[in-house]
Amino acid sequence: MYKKITLAALMAVVSLSVNAEEGGFKAGETPPPQHKQDAGYKGSEDTGQGTVKASRDMRKDAWVTLEGYIIKDHGNNRYDFRDQTGTMVIMAPKKVFDGKEYTAEDKVRVSGYVKGKGPGTTLNAERIEEP
Repeated sequence: MYKKITLAALMAVVSLSVNAEEGGFKAGETPPPQHKQDAGYKGSEDTGQGTVKASRDMRKDAWVTLEGYIIKDHGNNRYDFRDQTGTMVIMAPKKVFDGKEYTAEDKVRVSGYVKGKGPGTTLNAERIEEP
């Protein structure tokens, strides 16, 4: 008899803590894709809006986000990108455009990794979207 009472009391205590709080992590919900997760600290080079001019002095593989215009298609996923400070080549495979088409009049936000240094700097685009 004593064991049954102890077991019932133990189950009551455990079940109270389970039912007492709502919220927290809920298994089964789908998280957003990783490329859509923009929050977090990425370093001093990504704390503000980047420019073509500033990206030429960044370290290799630095993440940068630029706003401007894609002005020319060179083929083989190479495009000229221009902002208020200059022009640079971006490498952007078709999947980065996410099925959208942009013209030279459409302002875009391009995010990716810096390759090279100085006038030969290119940007390997990971994301292209409307600002």
